Amino acid sequence: MKIPLDGSPYALSQAAENQIVSNIDEIEQRVFLLRQAGHMTEETLRRYYGSKRFEQVAESNAIEGSTLSIGETEVAVLKGITLTGHDPAYVRDALALDAALSRTAEFARIKEPTDIPQLLEIHSLILGDRPGGGQFRNERVKISGSDHVPPKTWKEVMSQMEQWEAWSRDNRDAPAPIRAAVLHAWLAHIHPFIDGNGRTARAISNLELIRAGYPPLIIRKKERDRYIDALSQSDSAGDIASFMDLIMERTSGAFLGLERAAVEQQAFNPVMAKLRRTQALKLEVWRRSVDLLSSRVELKLAEKLPDPSIQIYLRDFGGVADLDDFLTLCASKSIGSSWAFRVSIKVGGVGRCSFLAFIGHRSFQMRELLKGEGGPSLYWSIYDQNYERKWRQAFEDAPYFKEATIALDQGDIWNSIKSDDGVTKDSTIDLADKVASSIVESVGQMLS
Repeated sequence: MKIPLDGSPYALSQAAENQIVSNIDEIEQRVFLLRQAGHMTEETLRRYYGSKRFEQVAESNAIEGSTLSIGETEVAVLKGITLTGHDPAYVRDALALDAALSRTAEFARIKEPTDIPQLLEIHSLILGDRPGGGQFRNERVKISGSDHVPPKTWKEVMSQMEQWEAWSRDNRDAPAPIRAAVLHAWLAHIHPFIDGNGRTARAISNLELIRAGYPPLIIRKKERDRYIDALSQSDSAGDIASFMDLIMERTSGAFLGLERAAVEQQAFNPVMAKLRRTQALKLEVWRRSVDLLSSRVELKLAEKLPDPSIQIYLRDFGGVADLDDFLTLCASKSIGSSWAFRVSIKVGGVGRCSFLAFIGHRSFQMRELLKGEGGPSLYWSIYDQNYERKWRQAFEDAPYFKEATIALDQGDIWNSIKSDDGVTKDSTIDLADKVASSIVESVGQMLS
């Protein structure tokens, strides 16, 4: 398979293309198996879409700043009431996006490729009664936090949107995840509207997926930095690999939910329900352990690097927020690289070094240490400007460990495979101290 990027602003290295093609093959095999088994039924799809309806709205709006939780979004949409403690505009946005996503599902029944009229109608619903709904802008815009400069005039916007539409038409048979990624990133790149570009681009991604019989994906607020970083890479150099990686991972995650909905549709199993409750408690243990570890690392770094010219930044991304993702990790299957937290050290006049802790399933070596038990593990990536995807997984140069996990029935004992392949057991406080010491060594190397 050749990924059709001709006519778009994007390119892929051969290695990145090979990996993405492999991911698409895996996803399409899962589609085939669901359909062959008779599980891809209208009832299953309805059940899955219904369970994710308000999560889609809440998470997409949260990326833009909404403070409504999933439950509050459901109340806002179903009751149409303003919720105490929240900006009334967030309720309005929830109602508008819910209406737009419902219309998107209707468009999905039309087997024609996504075009400008469909796009404008979706955008009009997202903006509601605000100015500019369903209209391309005729003034300049600046994307906050980005160096990318979108087209400046209505004529330039229209010209690029016509190219966008032509690619959509000419590549109508491209795999849905590819179409979802390209049309999303390209729309964000052109930024054709005064407001609502992100929500509209995410709706277009789901239009492509639903039209092909895929479940809708959800990009969560906790993934916002990764999402923005990936879009920025595609803006600056036309490198869409990182963004396609994210879309593939979220598409794969959506299929996990659909597969579980298919099983649940067959019969309710009280034993499985009890198991899910137990696993939900274990997920909470994992979340709290990771939160404590990241907080302790930040504290230890502040103690070890008191120089005022050295700034320490720690950003928490929430890690595994979805029980389905957690169950997948416990089954030793991949959910992609879910970001846990990022540590950045900036030294005035010298530079910055950044370390990203991400979550994957336990390695074979770690499962052997824990007598075969699957589950989540922490790994490290290091920011590398010369690496194609910017974040390069760390092994020998990882801060103290290259993999660490907790026994989910204990909580405070971390099992680590060190960067030199040694194996240790540490309390959270001790592990944080060792990680912080390793990061301080990296800062020292940067200064030398």
